[in-house]
Amino acid sequence: MAAMTAYDEDRNEEALRLMESCAENGDPVACYVAALWYRNGEGTPVDLKRSDELMQQLELLAESGNAVAQWEVGQHYRFADLLPLNIKRANYWLEAAAQNGHGDAQHHLAWYLATGQYNYSVDPETSEKWYLRAFEQGHPETLYTFALREFRNGEITEEAIALLKQAADKGFKQAEQVLRQYTH
Repeated sequence: MAAMTAYDEDRNEEALRLMESCAENGDPVACYVAALWYRNGEGTPVDLKRSDELMQQLELLAESGNAVAQWEVGQHYRFADLLPLNIKRANYWLEAAAQNGHGDAQHHLAWYLATGQYNYSVDPETSEKWYLRAFEQGHPETLYTFALREFRNGEITEEAIALLKQAADKGFKQAEQVLRQYTH
């Protein structure tokens, strides 16, 4: 993304202009990043009103069914990052994003259902269904999780290696580390 390149090269005004343009064109990540820059005064004076406007735009994208926006909004409610802490709203948006096929949302929902985090009841059956949905679309962390299930008596199997390679090819660093450890 040209905006991030400009940001990395300390061309902050250009970066903000480009990020704003992406946000105005409906890019949910650009909405969040520009909101964060306005909140923190990165490349611009602090402008809390503009930050809030961009977060409202992100919520509108979520309400329109954009899975990435749903994931982002859920994360910001969950961690009180540009939105107030609200676990109920966070879970609502997480579930919406998962239903809409967002792999990170599916994986995290499965994890929360497996562990009982964030006001979820432990539900192994539903957890496994969400893991399978994330796995079917090749979500890298889920591939890694399934690879670990393929170890037998602490030994790596060919099935585990194949899944770890898929996860590593998608940039999942832990998979790369496990592959190096077991296949040097």
